[in-house]
Amino acid sequence: MRHLWNPHWLFLALLTIQPAIARNHVGDIEFFGYKGLDLGNIRKALPVHQGDEYSEQTKSQVRQAVMDTIHQSPTDVRSICCDENGNVLLFIGLPGESSKEFTYNPAPTGSERLQPDIMSLYRRLDQAIEEAVRKGGQAAQEDDSNGYALINDPTARSLQLSVRHWAVGHEEDLFKVLKFSSSVEDRRVASDAMGYIRQSRQQILALLHAARDPDDEVRNNATRALGVLVKSNPRLASEIPPDTFIDMLNSGTWTDRNKGASLLMQLTAARNPALLEKIRTRALDSLVEMARWRDPGHAYFSRIILGRVAGIPEDRLDKLAWTGPVEKIIRALGDR
Repeated sequence: MRHLWNPHWLFLALLTIQPAIARNHVGDIEFFGYKGLDLGNIRKALPVHQGDEYSEQTKSQVRQAVMDTIHQSPTDVRSICCDENGNVLLFIGLPGESSKEFTYNPAPTGSERLQPDIMSLYRRLDQAIEEAVRKGGQAAQEDDSNGYALINDPTARSLQLSVRHWAVGHEEDLFKVLKFSSSVEDRRVASDAMGYIRQSRQQILALLHAARDPDDEVRNNATRALGVLVKSNPRLASEIPPDTFIDMLNSGTWTDRNKGASLLMQLTAARNPALLEKIRTRALDSLVEMARWRDPGHAYFSRIILGRVAGIPEDRLDKLAWTGPVEKIIRALGDR
C-alpha cells in the first residue's frame, strides 16, 4: 500500500471492503473498452441511472441491458464505493476494440495450503480495516515507507505487524502456495502476505508471476504489492518489466485496469521515452477512456500516465489530473 497517506492511493487499499459501507444509490456510471461501439445507445438502454437505488439485482440488470443492445455480454460490471456522497460507482466493461484478452497463467492444481493461523489472522485483519474505514479521518490512512502497508488505526496496524512477523518466518510457504495451490482463497492471502516478506528479487519474481493469476483478486493484490515496493524504493522500478501491466490497461476486468495503471504511474515517474512510447502504441485508447472517468480518484493514474506521454510538466500535470479539464491532457497528446 502507500507512503504516509496519499489520497491518490487510499481507495485502492480498501477496494475489497468498501461495499460494506456504501449507500444504496448509484453515483457515476462509467464505461471502458468501448471503442467502436455506440456508447450513447448503450447508456440509454441501461435500466439504472445516477441517483437510482442500488440493489443486488443491479448488476444482472445492467448485464442483460448490454446484451440486449449489442448482443454481447459486458466484460465486467463492477460496483465500487464510493463517491463523495457515499454512492456506489458503476464501471461497465464493454467488448469493443479497446478491450483485449489478458492472458492468465494456467490455474494451479497443487495441494499446497497455508496454515490456519494466517488464514484466521487475515479474517481479523479484514474486519479491523473495515472498522477503521468506518471511523474515517486519520484511522484508515497508511504508511508505506517500509515497503508494506501499515494503517494508522492501532488495531489494524497491530494485525498487519503480525502478518509481517508471520510472513518473514514462512516465506517458502508463501512462495509455494502462491505459485502452486489450487485454492483461490489461499492464493489470495498469499498474494497479500507476499508484500510483507523481506524484500528480494525472488519476491518480485513471485509477484510478477501472480500478476497473471487466473483470479482477479490475486492479480490485484500482487500488482498492488509491487506498487508499494516501487513507491517505497523507486530504484526497484528497473526490476519490473512493464509489459504485463501495459496489457492490463486493455483488460476487460476493471481491477486489472485499475491496478495496471496504478503501478505504471510509478514506473513512468522517470519518464523513460521508450516506455512512454510503448504505452502510447499499445494502450492509448484505453488510457483515454479511463482518464475521462468523472471521479478523479479513479481517473488519476491514467491522467498522470497520459500527461507524461504528452510531455506535460509534472508540476502542471498533477493539478490537471485532479481538477481538470482532462481534455487539456488529451489534446496535448496531439502536439507530440
